[in-house]
Amino acid sequence: MLGLQLLRELRARGHRVEGASRHGPDHVVDVCCGDETASLIRRTAPAVVWNAAAIVNLALCERDPTAAYAVNARAVSVMAQACLETGARLLQVSTDHYYVGHGALRHNEQAEVHLVNEYARTKFAGEAFALINRDALVLRTNITGFRGTASQPTFAEWGFDSVLGDRPVTLFDDMHASTLDARSFCKAACDLLESGATGIVNVASSDVATKKVFIEILAQRLGRTLSKASAGSVRGLEPRRADSLGLDVRRAETLLGYRLPGLTAVVDALIAEYKGLK
Repeated sequence: MLGLQLLRELRARGHRVEGASRHGPDHVVDVCCGDETASLIRRTAPAVVWNAAAIVNLALCERDPTAAYAVNARAVSVMAQACLETGARLLQVSTDHYYVGHGALRHNEQAEVHLVNEYARTKFAGEAFALINRDALVLRTNITGFRGTASQPTFAEWGFDSVLGDRPVTLFDDMHASTLDARSFCKAACDLLESGATGIVNVASSDVATKKVFIEILAQRLGRTLSKASAGSVRGLEPRRADSLGLDVRRAETLLGYRLPGLTAVVDALIAEYKGLK
């Protein structure tokens, strides 16, 4: 989802950019193989390495913490070292799954973290590895968009299917996040990179909302009703989830010189993208 959006945004800005993943499109590489990853960076000598690879499935991370560490942390350490050797900048896409019990609080980049599952632990380790490169930019975020894989719908894809089909769904009313559409994230990320920003920066929506409110706003903007939806809680779910994911984006906005989108703007951007895909 994110990697393809980054390719489009960077190419639209006139950058020469190449994509690498298990399936290409330009380079085939397994990030779990450190030699492959390091060799690719040394051979191509890029100015910037963007890492959007991650295992984001919480249950999978719990079932296989070794794989989660290999992708979310160790792979970043290999990239960071190769970037140090070649003089490349590293941009690491991180997460917001670090905060618990604070409701709709917006957390800044210095807020204390609480690592309640393997996903959070491995992503936090990835941040530390990335930052051995003093020019690295680590972006904490909560993004959604469109991937087009029916078996693995994104939050946005699930939301559109639920709203347009008026399906019986449970909407969490105690999990808060600053969810941003992937296109807006890519624009802000590229602007931050071009500004020379370094360190940890929150890039997310300027609003904090529960998952329930997000889907209700989506239904409202689509002119639909949710006659079969019910409210639910993340408490008791396994694996345990961080539930207060709100991010304070004032540092990003200062660096960017503009406001990041609020909830309604994010929803409208997703609707416009959805219509464009049809």
